Amino acid sequence: GKLDRRITIEKPIKEADASGQKITSWQQHCRTWAAIMPLTGSEQLKDNRQVSEDVRWIITVRYNTLNSQVAADMRIQHAGRTLSIQSAIDVDDRHEQIEITALERK
Repeated sequence: GKLDRRITIEKPIKEADASGQKITSWQQHCRTWAAIMPLTGSEQLKDNRQVSEDVRWIITVRYNTLNSQVAADMRIQHAGRTLSIQSAIDVDDRHEQIEITALERK
């Protein structure tokens, strides 16, 4: 697919606040062009009412030094959406593309 969407990949920064509580803030890891495709949605029902719908996304980016460091504790920001990265694999171990699976919780 065409890499025609601009995404921001963020990494977690874990710190302690003034009272010693661990807090997570997010820092930009990189901005890159990507192909983004929704895969599936799975509805969570509670008392026969839909409470949330998880949407799984497949995001493809070019392989480069920064993109090759993408890990499951990172997240993607795109068009007002926050996607939690589940996995990132080097397609066919060819160092050409990285395929990221991410989950959007609604």
